[in-house]
Amino acid sequence: MLKVKDTPKHLGACISGTYEDLDALHEALFDVIGTGESYRDGYDGKRTRMAGTLYDIRHAGMGDRGIEMIDSGVNPDCKGPDGTPLPKTSVVFSVPVLWPELAFFALATDDMAMNACTPKGLKDLCKGLPKEAAEAVQDRMESSGGLVKFFAALVWQEMTNVIGRRRAARIHRNDLFGSNMIFSGNCDRVMPHQYVDLLNIRYLKEAPEKRLMSLGKVARYLCDPYADKEYKPFLGALADAARKYDVPEDEIEAYRDEYPEEFDW
Repeated sequence: MLKVKDTPKHLGACISGTYEDLDALHEALFDVIGTGESYRDGYDGKRTRMAGTLYDIRHAGMGDRGIEMIDSGVNPDCKGPDGTPLPKTSVVFSVPVLWPELAFFALATDDMAMNACTPKGLKDLCKGLPKEAAEAVQDRMESSGGLVKFFAALVWQEMTNVIGRRRAARIHRNDLFGSNMIFSGNCDRVMPHQYVDLLNIRYLKEAPEKRLMSLGKVARYLCDPYADKEYKPFLGALADAARKYDVPEDEIEAYRDEYPEEFDW
């Protein structure tokens, strides 16, 4: 079963499941995220960022990240057709993701899933695909969109478990999943993907016990970054860097050198 579980030091959450779970999630996310031609100019950076998490999920299912043996839950008296006892353990694959990164990913893919399930959104999503590939995506979209929204719900539920129901209740679910700050809405109000790096770095520097309080703010800032006093200065610095190097803001890399080589999950 697909699961999302907080890490011991609250630095992130671990996405886990069987090979089939993670493979199905990867395929659904890939369907929903679409190709480079599916979204307006200026969103390549967000899609590239999301591709990083998608890559980790894919390789987790291939056994390149965490591997754990768990109790299969099978009754000891159950036997296979040939009378052989069924395995007592099952293999589960997993990958940890920083909480701000995972929250952004869940918000963005949930937003895309809602868009992809509309006639216009589905048409845009299939833009540039060969006819057979487009038809295959269209046939899968109902199940793909549903699985992506289920995954987003798992992320929100585990975040609620971490920050507590009382604090979570202050962040209305519709303000999170359905926010227009990530992809849709007015382009001038859409959040630059580099802001997730700022949230990641700040969160990494927090003591484990303080992250329980900080995670609620992370969720709030993702759906309303203007509530963060550092957001406007960040936008100004991003615009200055784009002018200085004469490149689109989406291509500016921020805070990459501030990430540690290893994370203490």
